[in-house]
Amino acid sequence: MKNIASLVIVLLLSMGSQAQSLSEAIGMTNGERFAPAALVFRGLLAASPKDGETWFYYGENFYYNDQLDSAEMCYRRGIEFNPRNPLSYAGLGKILWSKGAKAEAQVQFQQAITAATDRESKFSKKLQAQTQREVAEGMAFGPEGEPIKAMAHIDQALLLDPNDPESYIMKGDIQLEANPSDATGPLVNYKRAIDMAPSSARPVAKKALMYHRAVNYEAAIAEYTKAIGLDPAFAPAYRGRAESFFMSRKYDLATADYNTYLALNKGDQSARVRYAQFLYLVKSYKESLALIQELEQEGVKNNSLARLKGYDLVELKDSTRAVQAMEAYFAVQPTDKLLSSDVQYYGRAIALLGNDSLAGEKLLAAARMKGADPDLFAEAGSMFQRARLYTKAMEAYKAKVASGKVAVNDWYYLGGIALRAQAYGTADTAWAEYITKQPNIYQGYLGRARANVGLDPEKKTWQAHTYYEEVTRRMKPEEVTKSPSDAEEAYFYLGFYHFYSTKDLTMAKCWFEKVKATNAGTANTKIANDMLLSKDLKDVHTGACELP
Repeated sequence: MKNIASLVIVLLLSMGSQAQSLSEAIGMTNGERFAPAALVFRGLLAASPKDGETWFYYGENFYYNDQLDSAEMCYRRGIEFNPRNPLSYAGLGKILWSKGAKAEAQVQFQQAITAATDRESKFSKKLQAQTQREVAEGMAFGPEGEPIKAMAHIDQALLLDPNDPESYIMKGDIQLEANPSDATGPLVNYKRAIDMAPSSARPVAKKALMYHRAVNYEAAIAEYTKAIGLDPAFAPAYRGRAESFFMSRKYDLATADYNTYLALNKGDQSARVRYAQFLYLVKSYKESLALIQELEQEGVKNNSLARLKGYDLVELKDSTRAVQAMEAYFAVQPTDKLLSSDVQYYGRAIALLGNDSLAGEKLLAAARMKGADPDLFAEAGSMFQRARLYTKAMEAYKAKVASGKVAVNDWYYLGGIALRAQAYGTADTAWAEYITKQPNIYQGYLGRARANVGLDPEKKTWQAHTYYEEVTRRMKPEEVTKSPSDAEEAYFYLGFYHFYSTKDLTMAKCWFEKVKATNAGTANTKIANDMLLSKDLKDVHTGACELP
């Protein structure tokens, strides 16, 4: 009896130790400490290779670490060894959903719910709620996520277990996925989770992320610091705070936090991949590239790394290798997953080789992609301008001003390039817009004057004179000294305007005298001097150059 009692005690202690280790491994997974969690899972499975629950949570570790094939293997093992456990079916459904096999995923989700509600199994409402939460997670995210349908499952989870903070966190995540611009609902749910689990770092870090997305970096840093205080080993809080420090231009603090994040994930390749991305963000391109090459030598194949390698090489202006890296990335990345920045950097790589026209085409294609930054139209325009393809450059700048994200200088660039393209109507419109926003700067009037010269090539109306008069009004003495040819251009036109149009020879001579005094040394200078010596003007009395 004594031996039997001792054996029971040993078994109970073993079970308690295993449960504690499994709980720790789950906590490490939630804290993005994937590598140390994996060590624990492997140890548990070495002792109990047919434990379906452990296989499920091991799968979760791979799932959150973006290693979907390994996650799928674990979920299938979980089903094999414990076909009554609903969680592994939900996990397998998540994998299938993420791979686009939505019909097959739905079968697994339904199997999970059926298993969870099986009366013979008598699963607790807590487990049933967790199953609904897993299904919701699978359906909500990814390229073909359905957050509205997912919300129905998370609401069911909360009906089953209304005090589960994880379900409130998931509800907030799903709301954010459904409407990324509205943080109100997510914040409410993250705060509920905080109230239910005041010692948990996860919901506090989620709240911090909302502040980060709202560009309130100081508030985000404060919340991430709270999360770290609750759990100094919670790696996502260091990563999040590093990104908020980075956006606050506190690069040393950001780097220190990322180093802590790496230390907590020692040996984890995904963490190093994220660090390579961070190094790129802080413009440490050489260090980022060196880490990428190190990971490549270890056999890591990751499309995000392939992308980043090209970006780094472009920033380092390594023209040949940059093009090769971007083309290698395009060879492995599905077309529907390309980012506008991918095509943008490819265009920049091509520009490094000197092919400005092709670079412009790539940048224009990038600008037209879904979610692209409209500033890419301006970048494409500048590249076409370098290639002297002025009409294409003009069309790119027109697209920029039509995008809704319009800066004052967009009208300046459009007006200037339209003049070069001899599209004088477009130039006149662009400079008119520029003048409304910068009424005291002479360059807008000069641009409009030139456009109207182009619209009146035969000098039938002399319609540009109004704008040249404004140039002379707006130019400050120091600007005349700095840009004498601009001033001379206005004086020269007004001289001929009065000579031929108003027939006011006194005014004509006055303006030609101003050209002579400016002495910009252009062809106009010589012509004006010749006019002053002509029989029509040489004996004319010089008066003041009066403006209307």
